[in-house]
Amino acid sequence: MKPQRRETGRRVTAELITFYTRRAHALRAEAYREAVRALWRGLKRITSGS
Repeated sequence: MKPQRRETGRRVTAELITFYTRRAHALRAEAYREAVRALWRGLKRITSGS
């Protein structure tokens, strides 16, 4: 890498990493909640007989 290239500011900052880490956690938690709800809906449908 050329020296002048290294002197420019970083594009990926600590704040960006924190933001995307938190966003990933929120999306993962939402996906887990939806999966559990779908599982319960399926079990409920099976046990109710319809």
